[in-house]
Amino acid sequence: MKLAFISLMNDAPWGGSEALWSKTAALALAQGHQVLITAYEWPTPAQPLRELVAAGATLFYRTPYSPQLHKRLWRRAVRQFQPASAELRALQAYAPDLIFVNQGGDSDIIHKEDIRDWLTSGAVPYVIICHLYQDPIKRSAAERATILKVYQHARRVLTISAKQTAVLRRQLADALPNCQVVQNPLNLPAHMPMPYPPAGRVQLAVVASLDADRKGHDVLLQVLSSPAWQARDWQLNFYGKGPDQAYLERLVAYYQLGGRVVFQGHVADSAVIWRTNHALIIPSRIESGPMVLVEAMLSGRPVVSTNVGLVPDWLEDGVTGFLAEASLPESLAAALERAWQAQAQWPAMGQCAYERARAQIQLDPAAELLQLLQEVAGR
Repeated sequence: MKLAFISLMNDAPWGGSEALWSKTAALALAQGHQVLITAYEWPTPAQPLRELVAAGATLFYRTPYSPQLHKRLWRRAVRQFQPASAELRALQAYAPDLIFVNQGGDSDIIHKEDIRDWLTSGAVPYVIICHLYQDPIKRSAAERATILKVYQHARRVLTISAKQTAVLRRQLADALPNCQVVQNPLNLPAHMPMPYPPAGRVQLAVVASLDADRKGHDVLLQVLSSPAWQARDWQLNFYGKGPDQAYLERLVAYYQLGGRVVFQGHVADSAVIWRTNHALIIPSRIESGPMVLVEAMLSGRPVVSTNVGLVPDWLEDGVTGFLAEASLPESLAAALERAWQAQAQWPAMGQCAYERARAQIQLDPAAELLQLLQEVAGR
């Protein structure tokens, strides 16, 4: 089978939304399938892309968008004489049996007009995945119609949670009968659950890109700046990198939380995180499927999270963690307060979280997805 994977991630060389398709591509190569990948070019290619090329994949780099006027005018002039982009020509020459479109959001493909129109023409079957949604979001009637056309022509529209599916159906006013929820691969320790850390200063973890607008770090810092929290013995560990680190460091100083908040950087081995942290906090405003939720639960840690994405599918309030209705200071503060008062129950809640997650988890999401792609392609 000839598979093509279109990665539309454009704000970083790599991220959590790339895990499922890349592992599926690696498995396809190992089973003897052909793989073409199209992705945005970065000065330093992501390590997983280099590994896929070494395993036999063909990689096409598209030029990143540039807002500079002379480059925009040049692109416009080129399109007058060559409507099909080099990427589309590469895809057409490859003649795939199936295309997998990987979106970090839920409508990235509509901005790739020539590829979008080619796909919806019925030239090749395709599956599209949405890793993120926004609610609310303002869309014009034309944009809504374009997104809906792309989804209706897809063999499958994959989402990460039932909540995400419901939001997309409401926003597009369509049943989308070809929707299907899938799971992302996880970064798990070798032994689960992990031993619970010893008592002492409470260690709280936030494992997410340092993108305050989406991940809600700023709201959490505001909550923890209250006099009640200042009087308690805790440390907040931010794991991850991102564009807002300087802002968050300034916010830590503004809220006088120096010495309480530590920026730990990116940590690839989740065991390092859960060896020392007592609980996970997800203060996100926007999420679809925070993989770290399931990773923490499988590691035996309780979770305090806002009600986003797949969280309510996994977290039971008061049993495996604590649910905040939204990423608002009052809501998050109430959930964190309930969690703090129940500290004595955290080890037992973590064990329950492990058992609940272990019963729901797909052990090999990449194998599940590859089987689905083969079925859709009729191979």
